Amino acid sequence: MHKGESIISVAITVFVVLVFLAIQKKWNPAVLENMASSAEEFVLQTAGLRGQIPELPGYELVKQYSLGRGFRAALYRAAPSPLVFANYRFVIFDSNNKPVYKVDSVETSVSPWSKLYDYAGIHGIPNPRTGGYPLYSRDLTGDGKPDVLLGQYTGGDHCCTAVTVIELGESSVRVLGTIEGLGGMPFKGLEILSLNHGRAHDFVVRRPYQTGCGAQQDIADVISIYTYRDGKILDQTSHFTPYVSRVLQRDLARWKIPRNRSLRLLQTLTADYSAAGQSSMGEQFFQNHLSVFSSQLRANGIDPQLCIKNMASLMSKLAQDPN
Repeated sequence: MHKGESIISVAITVFVVLVFLAIQKKWNPAVLENMASSAEEFVLQTAGLRGQIPELPGYELVKQYSLGRGFRAALYRAAPSPLVFANYRFVIFDSNNKPVYKVDSVETSVSPWSKLYDYAGIHGIPNPRTGGYPLYSRDLTGDGKPDVLLGQYTGGDHCCTAVTVIELGESSVRVLGTIEGLGGMPFKGLEILSLNHGRAHDFVVRRPYQTGCGAQQDIADVISIYTYRDGKILDQTSHFTPYVSRVLQRDLARWKIPRNRSLRLLQTLTADYSAAGQSSMGEQFFQNHLSVFSSQLRANGIDPQLCIKNMASLMSKLAQDPN
């Protein structure tokens, strides 16, 4: 029997059982809904026997991953899928093909954004030079357990992606945290470093923030640093002032070269000052140099004084909520 025929056989069997049980329960809708959910889990667990990634009724397999420790993952797309956007489901399976993590998303039907970070690639994106040998899990927290990073489209407040850190245990997985508000495709704006030169790694994030001081290409890149603490991935930017200060000095060196000066770099520098605990100096720096872009602002119908107020509002927001 072919794999497709076996899936159909399993589905028919499940359907027959559901009908029989529903009759016994006098077609109680709540009971039937619970049984349908259980049936999906049953198909997920039984359809992937003999080392195969399970098939999911109503979905087609888009991508599969080998994570190590017996874990595997799969990205499914609803079938048939619409022309523009489609429903997706990302699932992690243990060595027994039991689903231990599941998340849904709505993404473009042609090229989904959901991806796992490839540690053998370049900034998480697969590198053709590795010869097709990706690495999707690595111990980032120093606790001896490998971690995977799932990037997905969110379309949230800051747009457009989030990265979820998932720890692989012996037979289960655990979500350590989610870093939201990254701009662009995964994993743009994310850098993994070991700032304390220990076993644990840190997540350096550059988020785009719109202030109303220019077009999309002029927005500020605001730095944040996440690290593993108390069993979770948390924003710990205030604990990394020396590193943020080095970033500030690096960006100031770029500013000293006239051809590098832009409204985007000016706003980014202002945010750097804030992250380094020098908000007042950042606002003063912004006001001192904004005149360079006065003609550009007025050409776009932007009042320079309103721009100054918008930047001050951003600094106040960052001080209250670094996320």
